Amino acid sequence: MRARIFGTQRKARFGRRARSVAVTAVGAGALELMRRLVRRGGERQGRDSMTEENKRIARRAIEEIYNAGKLEVVDELLAPECVSYDVAMPEPLRGRDALKQQAQGYRSAFPDLRLTIDQQLAEGDSVCTRWTARGTHRGELFGIAATNREATTTGITIDKVRDGRIVESRTNWDALGLMQQLGAISMPSPAEAQA
Repeated sequence: MRARIFGTQRKARFGRRARSVAVTAVGAGALELMRRLVRRGGERQGRDSMTEENKRIARRAIEEIYNAGKLEVVDELLAPECVSYDVAMPEPLRGRDALKQQAQGYRSAFPDLRLTIDQQLAEGDSVCTRWTARGTHRGELFGIAATNREATTTGITIDKVRDGRIVESRTNWDALGLMQQLGAISMPSPAEAQA
């Protein structure tokens, strides 16, 4: 009888140890899983905060350079080797000075220029900004004398940000629509288009 009790006690002790080890293992596994999730969450938060910072940089470029005319901000927000592609320009703009000249040109043609950010999306180092620009044509633009006409155009700019500065900017906007609004070109009438 004693052997049976001893065996039962031994099994019970072994069972308690096994349960204790199992609980510890599960706990350790859960703890490790939690650590991994927290790490991933932290990485995600780091990425999220980076994309939010990149969006802020792209937003500042529009609001401060184009809307407010603060050309000195170009030196802060753009990398020295920045390249900018604008559908209305025959060649890419290279460097900060070229972008300053472009911004000054648009602002001279439209002194009341106002770009409104309609939407921004960011992933990794890229920020896509959909915008609407409004202004009154009071100065020369692409060889077109001032018309004093109000105009509105829309566009999308995709900026690539590295180390807190824009290194590449690609803008596609409705240049044809702007030229039509300024009277620089006209669309054929439906009858002319069918002929």
